[in-house]
Amino acid sequence: MWQRGSCSREAPLYETARKRQNLNALGLRVPGFDISAGVHAAGSVLPAHAHADPTLCYVLNGRFTEYSKGRSLDCVTGTLKLTAAGETHSNRFPHAEAQGIRVDIDRARFAESTAVLRLLDGELFLPGAGVAPVFDRVLAELATGDDAAGIVVEGLLLELLGRLARERHTSEASYSMPAWLRQADERVHASFAESLSLSQLARDVGVDPSTLSRAYRAAFGVSVGVRVRLLRVEWAARELATTAERISVIALRAGFCDQAHFTNVFRRIVGTSPARYRQLRFSMSPADAGEDAVPQLRGPVGPAPSRL
Repeated sequence: MWQRGSCSREAPLYETARKRQNLNALGLRVPGFDISAGVHAAGSVLPAHAHADPTLCYVLNGRFTEYSKGRSLDCVTGTLKLTAAGETHSNRFPHAEAQGIRVDIDRARFAESTAVLRLLDGELFLPGAGVAPVFDRVLAELATGDDAAGIVVEGLLLELLGRLARERHTSEASYSMPAWLRQADERVHASFAESLSLSQLARDVGVDPSTLSRAYRAAFGVSVGVRVRLLRVEWAARELATTAERISVIALRAGFCDQAHFTNVFRRIVGTSPARYRQLRFSMSPADAGEDAVPQLRGPVGPAPSRL
């Protein structure tokens, strides 16, 4: 699926492209690559599926969760993800609309490149991948649609694949995630609603807090604190969308000190208040959606998702 990394420019190219053309209408096929842009509505779900070709997905804006091999991946804005051909996975878009670019890659184009083939036969999950300028350019070229667009896009994607293949080779030769770091991440996912400090987490896995902080950010692209907040908000959003529990109770159960703190964090991450999010996710009147309302749940609303 997809998202966009932070950029210093005031007006990213993809914003201009979207004003000129519907995102779902953008697509291009060039030697070795089939590129398409798309949007998934908040609350939509893609059931288990697989792709015939290796697939790159970049999140332009929004976020979603991917489930594969018994684990979940939190794909936030700026995430770049590579999925091998035939790899079964499913996706949920629980928060807000998600926008992204998908690139299906023809392995035959790279038959003589062992490094690229090894890359395509594996998987990548890179939150904060730092490739926003590449995909801004790709999206702008898709919107332009002139005779030169295909040449530009092909060059951008070839350079990106070469860079990823080189970095994968270097990282495989020099780094494997230590067991204590995996243990720390598992603890964060299991205990996000508890009062979890960096110092206590570091003691639990037997390392110094500064070592844990640096290694966690390097491996997962976010700090421990940010990961905890994201997990709390994701859990709370699921509760808002699927239960009639009061917002104040959900806030406390998610690990927030009170409803006001929860509302501020939720709005900052999701882009709307918990009450408004619940109203959008379920068919209910605005009067039912007060800050501590108990809605009459009547099922999700919104268009059926397309398959990516």
